[in-house]
Amino acid sequence: MAKTRAQRERGIRQDELRSYLAERGRLDYVFDNIEKIEQLDPESDEHFDKRLQQLKVANEQRIRLLNKYLPDMKEEQNEVTDLPPVVIQLTNATDPTTV
Repeated sequence: MAKTRAQRERGIRQDELRSYLAERGRLDYVFDNIEKIEQLDPESDEHFDKRLQQLKVANEQRIRLLNKYLPDMKEEQNEVTDLPPVVIQLTNATDPTTV
């Protein structure tokens, strides 16, 4: 199916944004925050709840940004229309001339 001009331009913008976000390493921040959350000690850290909430909010906002601007890529399947039609030739098994 041919893409409209708007679809092509949207694809170009998404590709540019993907490369920009990849260069900035925004997804790395999410992974870093997850590691920081894992290292928090609820017993010894007096500001545990505050720090945990801060890291959770930061992750949620980054994930929202990624989901908004970089939606999941859908696998495009090309329609196969170049194949010749399948022809099935039936023969009569009781007719001795067709065997």
